[in-house]
Amino acid sequence: MTGIFRAYDIRGVYPSEINEEICFKIAVAYANCMKNAKKVVIGRDARISSPALKDAIIHGLKAAGKDVIDIGIVPTPVLYYSMFNLKTKAGLMITASHLPSEHNGIKLEREHAMGLTGESGIYQIEDLINKSKIRLSKKHGHVTHKNVNQDYINHVSKIIKLKKKLKIVIDSGNGVCGDIAEKVFRKLNCKVISINKKPDGRFPNHIADPHEYAKYHSMDDLMKRVKKEKADLGIAYDGDGDRVGFVDECGQRIQEEHYIMLFAKQALLSAKGRKIILDIRASDKLIAGVKEDGGIVKLTRAGHSYIEMRALKEHAIFAGETSGHLFFPYCYYPYDDGIFGSLKFAEIVASVENISELVKPLPKLNISPEIRIKYADDQKFKFIKDLKKHLRAKNMNFLDIDGVRIRFKNGWALIRASNTAAQVTMRFEGNTRKDLADVKRKVRLILKKFKVKI
Repeated sequence: MTGIFRAYDIRGVYPSEINEEICFKIAVAYANCMKNAKKVVIGRDARISSPALKDAIIHGLKAAGKDVIDIGIVPTPVLYYSMFNLKTKAGLMITASHLPSEHNGIKLEREHAMGLTGESGIYQIEDLINKSKIRLSKKHGHVTHKNVNQDYINHVSKIIKLKKKLKIVIDSGNGVCGDIAEKVFRKLNCKVISINKKPDGRFPNHIADPHEYAKYHSMDDLMKRVKKEKADLGIAYDGDGDRVGFVDECGQRIQEEHYIMLFAKQALLSAKGRKIILDIRASDKLIAGVKEDGGIVKLTRAGHSYIEMRALKEHAIFAGETSGHLFFPYCYYPYDDGIFGSLKFAEIVASVENISELVKPLPKLNISPEIRIKYADDQKFKFIKDLKKHLRAKNMNFLDIDGVRIRFKNGWALIRASNTAAQVTMRFEGNTRKDLADVKRKVRLILKKFKVKI
């Protein structure tokens, strides 16, 4: 069971790793930790196992003395919104986000929809369960049901101002965003074409992850449909809606660094602050572009909970993670919201004739996608620790915010332990394509000592 408790959520394969019995215990332990919360709001995604896990979690919360507000099948950002709207200090979302259908998990929230991390509660929950220290209450809680979808739609649509009507294609990947996103954009007088809209936890059409386009071709449907419909914009959400990807009017995928650069510029033009939070995987050219626009860049470790905490600490106006998590503290709540991110991008698209013309002059990137290598959960962090020791002995220049970001004269390489899977992930960037190949070569030589191949 230890392997399911990760740095910023709980995830595992159903039912071998995560199941009803374990979820009941997690719910009780979570309730024991959230002493100041009288009520817990709960939502779920459309995975086949989600209803049973939700029932087990509600049973555990009630047994631990918490009242539960069940908001049904919702995107994760709607769960976050409901915590503010319903004034609750605790929330749980049953979802495995973008992972394949056999997986499921729980995102655990504290006050202000701040995600629990390993350090701020998840490992404590694990410890309580492993030591059989979870406590039931003599007085059980009760359940109420609430639909917050329309409140969310009304709230976000009031913030967004489009300079012209747009024709938009939405691919929700059979996740839980399709209906709400479609309603919001139609409320803003956009013409909307939806594909793969029906929630289906088997994800029959493609993996619900717009950022796995290279391996799984997860944006091919959207790219083709945008071009066929001659739409202004294509939008792809992940399974639970906290991440988003975009396609321009030519049917071409817009690179993450490019739309983050546009969001940062938008924030810098709209807000008084200057601080922009980027994760450790960010391109040098993205960092340089934000600085050229007047931003003060702060790098932080990967993971939406860590980015949210850093953004709040720094009073940042915007934060963007290269996996598609987007934060707009200057005009919205502090959490990541893929639907709201798509609305803000629609504002940018509506301000120009064609979004491709705005993206075209942005710097070309010589950067690899994330490379994932299987590595045992109980060994991956030791590998990173040994790698740091080796790099220090060689007097190499590197950042150790999250794994190691090794600086070379012609680029950089990031090697880090995944927080969501039994993997080590890597990413490389070079000043030129030739430099990118050279960076990879240098990393291969470093990793040869550790018998790790890329």
